Amino acid sequence: ASLGAPRGGVTRGGKLDLGLQRAPHRNAGLALLLQGKATISTQEMLDCFEWGEPPAECAAAVEHLRAAIAEGDAHLDVRRRRLLLRFCTGLNALPVNGLSRKVSFNFLDKPGVPLPEPHTCTHALDLPAYSSRAELVGKLQVALDSFEADPSFGQE
Repeated sequence: ASLGAPRGGVTRGGKLDLGLQRAPHRNAGLALLLQGKATISTQEMLDCFEWGEPPAECAAAVEHLRAAIAEGDAHLDVRRRRLLLRFCTGLNALPVNGLSRKVSFNFLDKPGVPLPEPHTCTHALDLPAYSSRAELVGKLQVALDSFEADPSFGQE
């Protein structure tokens, strides 16, 4: 997509010209501001979540998720980190300044061992009380694979 159209500046009743304010930005800089980051580092992914005080029932699962993300490509490579962002927030790319509202956690109390459930409107992720990091990673990968195949997966 070309960013040539905005070069002319914007006027509001002929009084405001934003052409001068945009002048120092190159097309690549404008593309980054408009489209967000195409890749997400491990640290940027960690920064997308509110790690503070999750519900006690899923605190261990939240810690398993934090550890899995921190291990980088071992569990969540660049493609899966971007998919996780979209799964939790509905965003296709990370905004340049990160998320203004971080993803929070809720306890998912369902029978059996269900998959994580996202709430993109509220940036929340419901997690059951997974007993190990391996269990969490396995369920998260199934959820992300299902979501990638069908973006309506998990939506009610």
